[in-house]
Amino acid sequence: MRRTIVREALSDLLLRSARRTGVPGAQLAVYHRGELHTCVTGVEDSATGSPVEDSSLFPLGSVTKPVTAALVMQLVEDGDVDLDAPVLDHLGGAGSFDHPLRGVTARHLLSHTAGLVSERSADAPVTSLRRYVSSLTPEDRIAPPGTVFSYSNTGYAVAGRLVEAVTGQGWWETVESHLCWSTGMELAPVPAPRPPAPGLVTGHAVDGAGRAHPVGFHIEPALAPAGGLAASAATLAAFGRAFLDPGHAALDGEVASPEALGEMGRSVSVADPFGLADGWGAGWSLHLAGDRLWYGHDGTLDGATCNLRVDPEGGTVVALTTNSTTGVTTWEHLVRGLRELGVDVGHYRQPDAAAEGSAATATAPDRVTGHYGNGGLSAEVVHDRGGHRLVMSNGFEGELTTGPGGAFRVVSERHGGIALSGRFLTDPAAPGRATALQYNGRTLRLSGLAVGPNA
Repeated sequence: MRRTIVREALSDLLLRSARRTGVPGAQLAVYHRGELHTCVTGVEDSATGSPVEDSSLFPLGSVTKPVTAALVMQLVEDGDVDLDAPVLDHLGGAGSFDHPLRGVTARHLLSHTAGLVSERSADAPVTSLRRYVSSLTPEDRIAPPGTVFSYSNTGYAVAGRLVEAVTGQGWWETVESHLCWSTGMELAPVPAPRPPAPGLVTGHAVDGAGRAHPVGFHIEPALAPAGGLAASAATLAAFGRAFLDPGHAALDGEVASPEALGEMGRSVSVADPFGLADGWGAGWSLHLAGDRLWYGHDGTLDGATCNLRVDPEGGTVVALTTNSTTGVTTWEHLVRGLRELGVDVGHYRQPDAAAEGSAATATAPDRVTGHYGNGGLSAEVVHDRGGHRLVMSNGFEGELTTGPGGAFRVVSERHGGIALSGRFLTDPAAPGRATALQYNGRTLRLSGLAVGPNA
């Protein structure tokens, strides 16, 4: 009876959350107290009306990253890769002093501390990981490795190429042979040129009136290790259970040894992901719920979202997949609803940075104006009516309010009052001048500053 009541409560919570946020279809999987509960709602495609099934495949977006990290951990367990050795030992180019990967280790790549741009500002997409990595230039580095956290899809492309170089086969082929075939995980690739996998849902954008419009999924093949997989919430829950005690295992085979997988959740000291999570390991984001630390990751891809949380101490896993841009808000509703049901999920709460400040600097910098860049992402801070205004290359802009510790907050009038929190970083030798800004986990460096090749 207890199982039926819990499942009904979860189904009702998913249905209410999806309807409230305009999500056409979603899956929820919760493993708690030794029992797995799955529920679905809505349709795979608003145009066809095909219902969502437990087996429907949803793009994982960046939740692909822990899967790529798990592949690397398999190689670490086998002794083929050293987490703290230079990746150029496997990739070549070690003789070049200004190589953008000089001094970078696998741990740097997986924890977003390699100092690489989030995404490159390339004119044309690169169709292979080998060509993508070989085309990196010194301009693709924003900081020396091991010195700052900056969320990087580029870093995971390099991690995918590392997998290829060591295994001698493509990244997706390694996903198939090292995870799908060996553990029974049902994963599928999203990017072209492969045709859509059977059961892959359609993405949707939801307009201001709550109407859902189908949109296609797209990801550059070279960025597949960062966001190119699809799966069901049930498959994600099974993957998450691999990080619990062995008695909770749900897969047909072991992903990697507990010692190797434990590295994915071991906090990296310089990984301070302001605006994204409470910490970061070599593959997992880290989220607090009271004094309990959860592993996790969130993902978006065009018209789909995905959220995964793992409580290694308490033995709980939560996975949500949606086929709508508004799935981000669905997750917020679910977190609150699950807490009412007795499952306090680790979830990072965006700080009111201007009010709370940050310990990164002693005081807010006096001078913040200038151009800041990170690959294809750029920002400009300008004087505006006695204050400052932030203008992002992605269209976000608004009045900037600074606070203690270099923290700032921006409210965009043109985007309906959406607020963005971030912080300015300074050089300790010259704390009055901002040398970089952080928002949403990305670090944008002030234009004109030199970046050293070594840590």
